Amino acid sequence: MLTAYVILGVIAFIFLFLIYLVLDFVTVKGGANAFWDKWVKKTLWIWLPFYALQRLIRQVILKK
Repeated sequence: MLTAYVILGVIAFIFLFLIYLVLDFVTVKGGANAFWDKWVKKTLWIWLPFYALQRLIRQVILKK
């Protein structure tokens, strides 16, 4: 029973977040480039360590 509520909560969160993204895209001034720049800066802490690890492996360990 609790699992169903968790799944429902996650689905509701994703749905609301997608609505927020659409509204943010509509309201941002500067078009799509300004929108993506804004979200790249907001989510930098998530994807940057993975990107850095990939480059470290490729350039230092594999030495291509």
